[in-house]
Parts: sequence; structure tokens; C-alpha cells
Amino acid sequence: MKQLIYLFAVVMVFSACSSNVDANKKMAGDFLDLALSANPLDAQELTHPDFKFVFMGNTEISNIPYDRNAYFDYWLPEVVGKLLPTGITLTTTDMIADEDGVAVIMEGDAEGINGEYDNKYVFVYKFKDGKIFSIHEYNSDLLVATRLYKNKLVPSD
Repeated sequence: MKQLIYLFAVVMVFSACSSNVDANKKMAGDFLDLALSANPLDAQELTHPDFKFVFMGNTEISNIPYDRNAYFDYWLPEVVGKLLPTGITLTTTDMIADEDGVAVIMEGDAEGINGEYDNKYVFVYKFKDGKIFSIHEYNSDLLVATRLYKNKLVPSD
């Protein structure tokens, strides 16, 4: 009987973790679709009040933490919107998830302010209280620098 109760408890814990993983994957998958839609504030409902976003890399827009308001009021319209004025199509190619987070691997297709801009991305989501707590965006910052900001490559000595 003791073993049966133990087995039942293990199955329940595994089921709860599995449903959290599935819920996190769905939320991560839905977030950018909503954030890049005509009504980006619909995505705000998925974020924790202490939400933080960071674009990782070595560019002028990198490594600056944006809170929830700054992400929706500044990052999306003033950074993404101005660099990619006709928008971007992001296609999910894979997801890696556990109960605490999700890594979403995506490919982008866009026309940037300086022409064709097709990058590859990894968005790392962390969750707290059933909401998106943080997102770290990784991509080719070299492509960002050269295609969106027209920086030139200079040989090193």
C-alpha cells in the first residue's frame, strides 16, 4: 500500500511538471505573435509585473534591461518598429523546455531599414507565478550591426 501511495505521488508530481512545461511552451510560443501584432499590449497580459527583457550582444541596443512598461512602450515601437518598419515574420524551428523556462529557436524574415534582414534567434523565457518573468534575446549581433545600423567590418591588426 505504501508503495502504491508513493507511486501515485510520483505520477502526480510528474503530471504537474509536464502540464507546467506544456503551458510554458504555449505561452512562450504565443508571446511574440501577440507582441508583434497590431495589438502588442495583448502580450502584456502574459508577463509578470516584474518582467524584464534584455537584448543580448555587443551593439548599441544590447544589454539594457527593459521593464514591462519600457518593453511595450519603448522597445517594441521605438527600436523594433523603427528598425523593421514593415514588421518581421518569425518562424519557430524548435523549443527546449522545463518547468522553469523555455528556449524558443526561431528564424526571422524581414525587410530592415537598410534592406533584407534575415536573422536566427533564441529567446530564453523564464517564468514566475505562471507568467513570463524574463526574456533574453540572442541573435547575430553582427548581422544587426551591419544590416540594420550599417556598421562596417574593419580588419583587426
